[in-house]
Amino acid sequence: MVLEILYISSVPSPREFDLIKDRFKDGFVYGMNESGYKFHTLILDGMRTHQDVNITSVVGRSVSSKTHRGIFWKRSRDRVSENLCYDHIGLISLPVLKHLMVGCGYFFRTLGWLRRTAGKPRAIVMDAAYVTAHPFVFASRAFAKCHTTAIFCDIYEYMGSVKDARNNEKTNLLRRIVRKIATSSYAKCQSFIFLTEQMSDVVNPQHKPYIVMEGLVDVNMEEMPNRLEDKAGEQIIMYAGALRAQYGLKNLVEGFTAYQNPDVRLWIFGAGDYAPEIEAAAAVDHRIYFGGMIPLAQAVQTELKATLLVNARPIGMEFTRYSFPSKNMEYMVSGTPVLTTRLPGMPKDYYPHVYTIDGDTPRDVTLALEKTMTNSRAQLHEKGMAARRFVLEQKNNVVQANRILDLVGYKTEVTR
Repeated sequence: MVLEILYISSVPSPREFDLIKDRFKDGFVYGMNESGYKFHTLILDGMRTHQDVNITSVVGRSVSSKTHRGIFWKRSRDRVSENLCYDHIGLISLPVLKHLMVGCGYFFRTLGWLRRTAGKPRAIVMDAAYVTAHPFVFASRAFAKCHTTAIFCDIYEYMGSVKDARNNEKTNLLRRIVRKIATSSYAKCQSFIFLTEQMSDVVNPQHKPYIVMEGLVDVNMEEMPNRLEDKAGEQIIMYAGALRAQYGLKNLVEGFTAYQNPDVRLWIFGAGDYAPEIEAAAAVDHRIYFGGMIPLAQAVQTELKATLLVNARPIGMEFTRYSFPSKNMEYMVSGTPVLTTRLPGMPKDYYPHVYTIDGDTPRDVTLALEKTMTNSRAQLHEKGMAARRFVLEQKNNVVQANRILDLVGYKTEVTR
């Protein structure tokens, strides 16, 4: 019997994703987090490998009249396979009106889906971060029973743009209202998908069923080779991602600068408030190269040529207990070895497959680099390939999607 899935998020279809990028005004870059787009798209791709799972993805597009050309966004449908259809809600991109139109769109789309799927096995899967859509979805669900689960890529109170309410910091009325909406919505869910085990302590006081899914990788990445003979001639340590001091960039740059090895290079790609400091460091230390923002596909190709991929994200900040960087998953599936801090949310089964920074200071980064780079190129390559095998076999998007389907009551056979 076919399982019906209603997927609620702001993540568009691949075609619509490109169209939205093309409509950005000059001086702006596409604002949707590309890692978030990839995360949800991989889940959907994993689910649709089951021909007896039918998925309707209803999308409230993340667009703004300040950043995008044109204020009229027509309803758009994309059927990317026999069992996956995207339905992008039509809207007028003006303050208040946009949110009302998207909210009403979610109410009526959900209500219509509930009526069409009455009597069938079904479940609603929501992006937990899309809190403005939740009230409209649950208002529709009041007319019919349906298992609802929420996927937490983050906890709303710990998002970078929102102050942590647990520190008693002042915040505006709108954000306090949204937090209350989020808390109320989560209480109405029947299950959860968390990025880390610690998230359950905050979101799930009723101890409802949940799984921990710290990330996922594209099962098709096994077709992309990582060969030692294709590596760059120089020894390259690489970082690609958000350039923020709180993400460990200061520790990385200062730690590398103190690493006295003239034959090793540090390549950094990305954008963020720490970029000027990186440019200044590159002007002083010729071993540091700053490449700015590059497309994800180019970043992946560069990772394949690198010697070591590094993520020096600090471990002492509270938000790290509730996050698992998608960067680490991207790094590991590339087949290039990974050097990372011992993040509180990283499960222990990852540790045999990565090199670690055992501390939270520039000096700790220096010591980790000195220790790791004593390995031969062959040893480093084998470590990276072992990590690649680990995530491709145990954390690929088909396996992880199966776990979500199991959670909502659809039993699958995990074959990979």
